[in-house]
Amino acid sequence: MLRSTLLIALALGSSPAIAADERKVARTSGVVESDLPLKRNMRFETNFRARYLSVPNSILDIWFFDNDDDGANPFARPKVRAYTVGAEFVMKKKPANWIFYFEYLGNLMNEGYWDDVEQPAAHDDGDWVQPAGLGVLAIGSNYGHEIYATPWWSFLFGGGVGVGVVTGNLTNWAPGNSQSASQDSCLSESPSYYRKDYCPPDGSKRIPKVVPIVDVSASSRFHFGDQANLRVDIGLHNMLYVGTAFGAVF
Repeated sequence: MLRSTLLIALALGSSPAIAADERKVARTSGVVESDLPLKRNMRFETNFRARYLSVPNSILDIWFFDNDDDGANPFARPKVRAYTVGAEFVMKKKPANWIFYFEYLGNLMNEGYWDDVEQPAAHDDGDWVQPAGLGVLAIGSNYGHEIYATPWWSFLFGGGVGVGVVTGNLTNWAPGNSQSASQDSCLSESPSYYRKDYCPPDGSKRIPKVVPIVDVSASSRFHFGDQANLRVDIGLHNMLYVGTAFGAVF
């Protein structure tokens, strides 16, 4: 009879009295449900980020001659390059990543001659342009969909938008016989690449003070436990770029 009673008790689970005893033991050992840490379903990151950006020559060739074109002047077209440094705040809830950033985009383009493409070609009607404190202060947000390859390695694919405020300007020398040239008769028949050495600037190129920023990105992320991460990025940030971001996870 006693054996049957024990089997029934095991099949049906602990009795209220036994359950009460178990709770008492749990309380005395400090392991009760209310004391257990709650597992968060969202984590956060604070990251430092840096990028190198450029526009390929093959794209610039559509609009501007270079010094290797037939009949062109021996002035190499400047390379359009820039860098960014900034900070990120990331909200992570698998598989979603919401990335909010603030950054400064600094210019790496040198001064030089810009000879616009036309037919028939006229290689002396271009402008000489000199960046002066040119940069962009930008904020924006991106979404990244995360796919894990291993517990410590994952990939992100996504994009987003932002807005930037342009600082500085592009100082300009125009060809002397153009409407853009200053009306001070300084070498009025000379091309801009000659006038820039002897004449004051003709002003600044008109550029927008506020610009939209479009992002398309692919990233590889390395996880160092639950404490830190390192991300390698490539994509489009108004220009093609390669970059990195690293920081703390909490």
